[in-house]
Amino acid sequence: MLTPEPFDETIEFVYSDFWHYFGRIAKHDAFMGGADFVQWHGSYELLLKRTEIEEMAEALRGSAGPE
Repeated sequence: MLTPEPFDETIEFVYSDFWHYFGRIAKHDAFMGGADFVQWHGSYELLLKRTEIEEMAEALRGSAGPE
């Protein structure tokens, strides 16, 4: 459902933020003991981005039609 070209669909940018940016914030700041960054700048953003990814994936599956 996605093209082979990297970063030509919105979901790829959101996933990149999810994995590389907010995941790293949560992991690094948990190690450093930064509770605020773990919760609001890490875990909250991970949940928000995951919800966006799930909605985008559902829309992609719906636009693909029946298998």
